[in-house]
Amino acid sequence: MRLLTPPGVAGVAVVLVLAEEREAALACLKTRNGAPWPHLPPGVPRLAMLEIDGTSVDEVLVVSHGNGTTELHLHGSPAVLATLRRRFVVQPASLPMEPADRLLLEALGPEQLELALEQRQWSFRGFLLELAAMSGSKRQIAMDEALQRSRAALAHVVPARLVLAGAQNAGKSTLFNRLLFRERVLTGPMPGLTRDAVAEQTTLAGYPYELVDTAGEGPCEAEVDREAIEVGRALRAAGHVLLVVDASRGPSAFDRELAERGAFVVANKVDLPAAPWPADMPCHLRTSCLAAGADTLRNEVGELLRASRRLPVAGRVGGPAALDRQQLADLESLRTSAEL
Repeated sequence: MRLLTPPGVAGVAVVLVLAEEREAALACLKTRNGAPWPHLPPGVPRLAMLEIDGTSVDEVLVVSHGNGTTELHLHGSPAVLATLRRRFVVQPASLPMEPADRLLLEALGPEQLELALEQRQWSFRGFLLELAAMSGSKRQIAMDEALQRSRAALAHVVPARLVLAGAQNAGKSTLFNRLLFRERVLTGPMPGLTRDAVAEQTTLAGYPYELVDTAGEGPCEAEVDREAIEVGRALRAAGHVLLVVDASRGPSAFDRELAERGAFVVANKVDLPAAPWPADMPCHLRTSCLAAGADTLRNEVGELLRASRRLPVAGRVGGPAALDRQQLADLESLRTSAEL
């Protein structure tokens, strides 16, 4: 049997009975007056009583299909499904899903929902066929526009890694919690509270990010602390870096090195007396992660990243676009063939 509805507590659970187990399943059904279940023509829904091991379990809706399979619509209680599993093997169905439908189910925010609803209006494969039928400059312009839309669309789907870096006690973990709207990691004045890298997903300015809080740079005596710092350095090599600097102490040589490599610099603790800030040291955002509201910080960081990545305002992209790597590859392949 295949569970067609999502697992978990729900009002209704729909189970697909495969052709090879149909007779065994129908033997567990009775009419409402207790008679054996009759064979009915496909597509005719009928109410039945489901009995397992001689015990009445649930009233179910039975729908037979012409290919030999049958659907059972049961109450979605875990207890009902658990009873059914005592007699049959019930596995989650692995159904093909269009990228727009997947995004609709997995959306983290309203902007992703808007994009998913927009893209469900079109068949991407049908759009590719339309492109292939075009000729000359019209086709080239349409492809360039589709690739531009697809870049923005994929940025809604594939989370970009954003690694928080900085010296011990600079305020990385406080910023991490603010960006997530919850106290995910410990914070406090004691150096070295963060050892293991912690990763969570969220959206900033409507685009998804994998936020990573890493161990602070600074003196360490224990081997575990040195290993934690090395892990953080490796993570910074594969993502955007948000460098948090304690403005009351000023940037260190380590901070300067990360800034030269293109890190986004956040001057934190601006509510305290400030240390001199070098004129050649960039500063993209001045704030107090402890005092500022989460909404304000999320908006400021999100807009900083969006502008740097040259992304449009999140949401609808204005036309058919690729929502996964395969669709993008198909679009690029069509463009390449047009250029040959």
